[in-house]
Amino acid sequence: MKNPPMLSLLTLAMAAFGPGSPLQADDAVVAKIGEREVKASEVRPYLEALPAADRTALTGDKATLIRFVRSVLVNNAVLQDAAGAGWDKKPQTITSLARLRDQYVVESYLAEVSKVPEGYPSKEEIAKVYAAEKERLQLPRRYQLSQIFIADDGDKNAARKRAEEIADTLKDKPGEFAALAKANSNDTASAARGGELGWLAEAEITPEIRTAVTGLSKGQISAPVEGRAGFHLILLQDVREAGPAPLDEVKGEIATLLRNQRAALNRESHVANLLQRQPVSVNELALDALK
Repeated sequence: MKNPPMLSLLTLAMAAFGPGSPLQADDAVVAKIGEREVKASEVRPYLEALPAADRTALTGDKATLIRFVRSVLVNNAVLQDAAGAGWDKKPQTITSLARLRDQYVVESYLAEVSKVPEGYPSKEEIAKVYAAEKERLQLPRRYQLSQIFIADDGDKNAARKRAEEIADTLKDKPGEFAALAKANSNDTASAARGGELGWLAEAEITPEIRTAVTGLSKGQISAPVEGRAGFHLILLQDVREAGPAPLDEVKGEIATLLRNQRAALNRESHVANLLQRQPVSVNELALDALK
């Protein structure tokens, strides 16, 4: 009996990585490479090495997780093939790996000794920076929008007719915009949120939609707007005029900036102290020997 395709095995066994799965045991077989079974315990370390947000996104989407696991297995297969050919024993390979190891040790060590305390910066420190930079933290005019998008799929007339039908329904039942977006919009990402696009600056909005939006009042819905790939029905939820960004919107960015600056200073200070103990000097007259 032939082995099932790798993709089928992955599809059947992806639950081994999902939360609450009955196949979470590390001995769950997630794939095969040739005749060799690959268990969850062999792949899990690659997932655990990822940032938490990336790991959550992967384990939450089976198709993406399948591609990730497949790429890990393909790389391992190539690695085994290279080892069989003695590629890892070549002098150039050994030298290159040594340089990569040294660089990793240096960077990971400096990142560790440069760590910033969890409580930094404080709310007061963030507020102080915001007060000093407020006039430079300008935001453009922004619109909070929702949409129902009807793709033309090669039949523009049919798409226009469908958009007009939905527009007619909304004239009598504007409160059903979110429900109609979920049921009809071909933009699946915004449809899942009831059509919500969030806050967009004027420059982020395509010209044809921007023209329609600027003519709307809050809570008003546009007529179908023809775009490059179909028709848009736009709901203007709110408008914010250009001006200084509110503290709540930029405090996260300010905190990140201050933490990065502090980490950079910590790194420089550590290296400076190291060089005080172990001064470095270069014999310029002997540099020609390197040519």
